[in-house]
Amino acid sequence: MEQDIEKLLARLVAVKSTTNTAAELEVENFLLNYLEAWPYFQAHPDYCGHFDLPGDLHQRQCIYALVKGPGARTVIFLNHHDVVDTGVYAEAEPWACQIQEAGSKVLPLKPDKEAEDDYVSGQWIFGRGSCDMKGGIAAQLAVLAEYAAQPEAGSLLFISVPDEESFSAGMRSVLPFMTRLQQQEKLEYLLLVNSEPNRREQGKQVVGIGSVGKLLPVVLVQGKAVQLGSYREGLSAVSLLSELVNATEGDRNLADEAPDLQLTPEFTAPAQETPPPAWMYARDLKTGYDFTVPFQAAGYCNILTFTKTPGQVLEYFLSRCREAADRVLARAGNGLNVKVISCGELWYLASGRPQFAQFREELAQYLAGQLASASPDYPALTIKAMQKLVAFSRYSGPLMVVGFAPPYYPAVQSWRQADAALPKVKAEAAAKKQAALEKALQAVNRILPVQFEQYFLGVSDCSYGGILRSGPGSSYSDNTPLWGPEYSFDFKALYELQVPCMLLGPWGKCLHQAGERVNRPSLTRELPQALKAVLQAVWA
Repeated sequence: MEQDIEKLLARLVAVKSTTNTAAELEVENFLLNYLEAWPYFQAHPDYCGHFDLPGDLHQRQCIYALVKGPGARTVIFLNHHDVVDTGVYAEAEPWACQIQEAGSKVLPLKPDKEAEDDYVSGQWIFGRGSCDMKGGIAAQLAVLAEYAAQPEAGSLLFISVPDEESFSAGMRSVLPFMTRLQQQEKLEYLLLVNSEPNRREQGKQVVGIGSVGKLLPVVLVQGKAVQLGSYREGLSAVSLLSELVNATEGDRNLADEAPDLQLTPEFTAPAQETPPPAWMYARDLKTGYDFTVPFQAAGYCNILTFTKTPGQVLEYFLSRCREAADRVLARAGNGLNVKVISCGELWYLASGRPQFAQFREELAQYLAGQLASASPDYPALTIKAMQKLVAFSRYSGPLMVVGFAPPYYPAVQSWRQADAALPKVKAEAAAKKQAALEKALQAVNRILPVQFEQYFLGVSDCSYGGILRSGPGSSYSDNTPLWGPEYSFDFKALYELQVPCMLLGPWGKCLHQAGERVNRPSLTRELPQALKAVLQAVWA
């Protein structure tokens, strides 16, 4: 199996599949052809295939393969087959996707003592996607192939999705298919294993049993434009936005904390804290130079969450906007006021204006056209939609509008999921999933020195494996201009799935960098053993 995994990894890495491009189709075709040639799927062709992403610009697909055993107990192997681009490899880019050459070509150009030592050891495989996450795919497929030769216990569902590195269009799109397949084949989803690369700390592999949430608040600021000679009569949008950025960047008041969690008598997941807010974009919206105070500015901020809701994050930014406006106005002393409002409130006010239905239809057509003509930039389109909404509302005074841009990743934490679940989740089913997760943790610990963590902080598709509420609530959908045909996911399917997750993959280093690499023994020996142990434990 070790040689098979390494050979398959070389073939997968060689298929360049940069995220959010048509290049992803190449690796999808490779995976589908590879699976369809197996004797098991020759005999059961309906258990292997693809699921198209509805309306996708690049016509990408999710690939699935089900090996059905005699029992209903089912484990899901999840992975993503897209990779980040190879631009950071510079002159070594032609070899970025060749695992035999990547290390030797990159290191002379980008000296790194640790990477050099790893390369010399012979224990590491270099190349784009080697650990994030085509290594995980290769190991999952090796275990799937072995089980397909003699399926005698539960069922194993393999799902490979595109677009994880950008907006998770693949995972969002495959949710209805997963629920349909569960019902059609009478499967009982007990555990989702995502083989994203793991890190190691103090000799222990860090395995997540949850995934951090992510929100992207957007703030559109409008000031009062005047000629610079009349500066004291106006109000700069840049001044308002800068005050807000300075007040919120790195603010630990919005960081989420998770205290120590005793999983079992043997396992403790240590306390964690999310990184504080980080502004990813902040600038004026002038299209060129003139002698006028900036009229509009906009920015968006990355927020990671454990338990904080979209409503709480929205209220935080509305409050900080009011405070920032008060400080700027106190300095200006010109008697102006700044209206601070949520995007949802602005939609409501606009809905009372004549021809609102026509405006909304024209906006939807504009957004659809933008998304169909280029790679989607959801934050930029959100800002443009907010600008059009302000213009339609005919509000010309100083203004700060707070909304959300995609993507949205709900936070998930698999331990004792049923404790917070609504009554709709049957206690018996929840207890069975909890027992499966506990047995899986114990099985992994017998194979590897391991440290479990409550939340994987890198953001992952595990966010879409199940939620404890039937929807995001109006706090998110009402304040996200692109929510609907432009961006959405099936919250009903998420609520029905409720699958505990485990992020169990190979030991990797330097994800998204030119030194990306995966540990050979971890990938080819330890991970397959751990995956097989998990299956045996869950199916027992």
